[in-house]
Amino acid sequence: MSAGTAPADADSPEARVSAAYRAGPSPSLGPGSPDAGCEGPDGGRVLEDRLTSLLAGRERRVVADGPWLCLFAAGLTNELPQHGWKLHVSARADDLLQVVDLVVPVLLRYACNAKFARGAEVLRAMNSGVRDPALVGKAVTVYPRPDDVTALGGELARLLAGRPGPRVLSDRRIRPDSPVSYRYGPFRAAGSDDAALVMTGPGGARFPGRAGTRFRPPPWAADPFRPPAPPGDRPARLIGGRYRITSGIARSPYGDVYRAVDGVTGEQVIVKQARAYTGEDADGLDARGRLRHEHAVLDALSGLDGVPRLRDHLRHGDDEFLVITDCGPGDLCRDVLGRGPYEADAPGPPAGPAPGGGTASRRGVTALADRLITLLDGVHARGVVVGDLKPSNIVLDADGVAHLVDFGVSALHGDRPVGATPGYSLPVYRAGRRPDPSDDLYALGATLHFALTGMEPVVVDAVAAVNRDRTLACLTAVLPGSAHRPTRELVAGLLDLRPERRAACARRWRDRARLPAAAGRRLPSPPRVGRALLDELIGHTAASCAARAADLPVRPRSPHDRPGFGLTLYDGAAGVGLELLHHTDRPGVSEAVAALARRTAGHPALPRLSAALHVGRTGVDLFLDSAAALTGTPAASVPAAHLRPYDDTGDQIGGAAGAGTGLLALARRAYAAGRVEEGDARLAAARECVGSLLAAESRRERAEPQQSAAASEAAFTFGFAHGLAGVVHFLHAYHRFTGDPSAGDAARRGLAELVSHTPRLLELASRPEAHRRYGSWCRGLAGVGTVLIEAGGHEGDGRMTDLGVRCARTCRDLAPRMSPVSQCCGLAGVGELLVDAAAATGDGLLLRGAEDVAGLILARSGGTRRRPLIPDNTLTASGPGWATGGAGVLSFFRRLRDHGGPRLWTDGRAGRGD
Repeated sequence: MSAGTAPADADSPEARVSAAYRAGPSPSLGPGSPDAGCEGPDGGRVLEDRLTSLLAGRERRVVADGPWLCLFAAGLTNELPQHGWKLHVSARADDLLQVVDLVVPVLLRYACNAKFARGAEVLRAMNSGVRDPALVGKAVTVYPRPDDVTALGGELARLLAGRPGPRVLSDRRIRPDSPVSYRYGPFRAAGSDDAALVMTGPGGARFPGRAGTRFRPPPWAADPFRPPAPPGDRPARLIGGRYRITSGIARSPYGDVYRAVDGVTGEQVIVKQARAYTGEDADGLDARGRLRHEHAVLDALSGLDGVPRLRDHLRHGDDEFLVITDCGPGDLCRDVLGRGPYEADAPGPPAGPAPGGGTASRRGVTALADRLITLLDGVHARGVVVGDLKPSNIVLDADGVAHLVDFGVSALHGDRPVGATPGYSLPVYRAGRRPDPSDDLYALGATLHFALTGMEPVVVDAVAAVNRDRTLACLTAVLPGSAHRPTRELVAGLLDLRPERRAACARRWRDRARLPAAAGRRLPSPPRVGRALLDELIGHTAASCAARAADLPVRPRSPHDRPGFGLTLYDGAAGVGLELLHHTDRPGVSEAVAALARRTAGHPALPRLSAALHVGRTGVDLFLDSAAALTGTPAASVPAAHLRPYDDTGDQIGGAAGAGTGLLALARRAYAAGRVEEGDARLAAARECVGSLLAAESRRERAEPQQSAAASEAAFTFGFAHGLAGVVHFLHAYHRFTGDPSAGDAARRGLAELVSHTPRLLELASRPEAHRRYGSWCRGLAGVGTVLIEAGGHEGDGRMTDLGVRCARTCRDLAPRMSPVSQCCGLAGVGELLVDAAAATGDGLLLRGAEDVAGLILARSGGTRRRPLIPDNTLTASGPGWATGGAGVLSFFRRLRDHGGPRLWTDGRAGRGD
């Protein structure tokens, strides 16, 4: 935010929180998440009326903003810093009004701004941690003046001592018996992405501002409530005076999971924490209640093979801890992501008592399925339904043998807490219905699907049967052919929505009888996308994006909104509008784009954006300039000197490479329209981007490719969005347009570096354990290959082009295991590269590969094949954004239909006269 606006709590960006609020309940019925979702605009009226009453006669105002009620002191905002120490008051949902009554009179004695969770149900949803763990406990956020932090925080802590409230993970409590905490963070968010949450301190030092799960102030900020800790080793943490923590396993708002050593017996154990008042539901059951329930379930399963054994249950402070035996060093989720999918081996003779679920050398799905079915049989015989079976809850020991853990929402003789995981238990679990052992069989089918593909089940559609069939289509894409049919039929039978069919499937698998797939029944598979279907897809997706454009850009309803959200090229109006400009021959699209451009041009956040391409003003200017013919109003030209600088990463998203790419495109447009003076100014600004990149080149460390193919960062340092490929793309384009020799030399040096490293990247990406990000546009081979093919064509370098085509083929092979459908991280980016490769080579097989990618996108989507519901990068909802949703998929569909053509905001022209 600019200096003239009210503070924004960057702990959880308002755009994300407000969007979740407006979207209604989360698809996950997680612990403490109310089925009805957050209160609507009238649901917070009680609290708003209470605040209005408390503020009567004071120079304060209340602004309702999504899930927040914001309290502003007259004339204070300009006095507050960009970042500093902020205070949080935690509260239980049912105590919110009482806490407000106590807190507001104190706040009125200080010059400060604040915001409040809008009502009890809003706070209950926040405290559940389902939407955002960083929100837990933030009933009230206070933005004090620096001189008032210690006094105000201390007064609030004394006032509320003894009151309950969940812990704020990013904060440190002022005193242990009070729910008032503090952390150092941004007061104002100045842009549209995470870069806006970077704080700049003395001497230009930069520090991330987003709240995490630990108290982590920047080095320049002195703690206002306690002196610095003396140097030296930190003392070992003991739980209950007995269990010494040795390492962490998992962190969550409900409580962390640790490895520990029993100080009495020396045994290696697992310690599970349940935080007080976190995830509290309407009946008052919080994380501690679910831990007690898990204790009861484990007691019922005592002595059963493959289940941890109870060692202790104790209280430490307000929290409770369950101590259990350590079943192994890893889990199925990490195993698949780290070592690749399991083999779809053919089942052998009927299995007796399953000895294990895998070995160090061979990981077949048959042994895994045998082991898990045997474990479930034993659990069900004790009157327990697991209720939350999923890959992360299956622990593997050193020999790969599977064990079941985490029984916090399990059913014991029909009684279970509310909670389910989308795609696993949620399709068949319903609150209020008696749990059935067949519920676990559905979750088993989804778990085996993950083991075989590394992908979560499809969950974007509201209809469970659609999600189930699309999940099976994804499995078919990974395991095609008759040889894998028994494995596909096992998963399909377990995922049957009818409980008796699931039970029959498991029974026949145990007996190695013919699996319950009707003779001749065809299992779901990705559709073939021919010309007729492609035309329908383009028409539907264009109409859908045009309809969704009516909600863009998000206009600030109050000064509290984060500027730029829904405005930029990456995920907002500019990207959607640029693609829709290719579809103005369709009914209603021209009018939608013209209206979108007018709203964008008048957006109050526009002057505060940086010069970045994807997340700043340059991308927006490109859209407005392109849409000028529709609006009848020339886009206003903003001198580069009046823009906030792009960030110092140098990358395409927020840095000099992206800003230069956009400025070069704007210069081309200006020259083509005869606006020579504007073209010269844009080109001069692009030249400054070149200078910035050349200056940074000498300081850049030459990165080596990842040595582990499973590394999630994949080819990050060589990718298009954040790495070398994006820099080379701009420098090469600038050289082609201007003939600038320094840019040309730097581009060729970068190309040579890409050429030297790409074979190693290709080798890593071809391994079974290769991370799916190797196929991405943003940080993988889809972006690298794009630049190699483009530059190879201009340079007349066949070796470079061939290397880019190899990238395309490798990405095609990775595509069946890539979950997102988007441009940035997913299938649309792969499809665009295959289109480029086919256009460069005339190879029909590459074009066929692009059509297969289009079929995979449909397999990941909801809706029907002709009218798909395209998921965004959350995989749980649809959105129109270019990099993250429907508009980017539309770009790929359009270029697939046209067998090529220029990318959305770039072209291949060599110079000003071409």
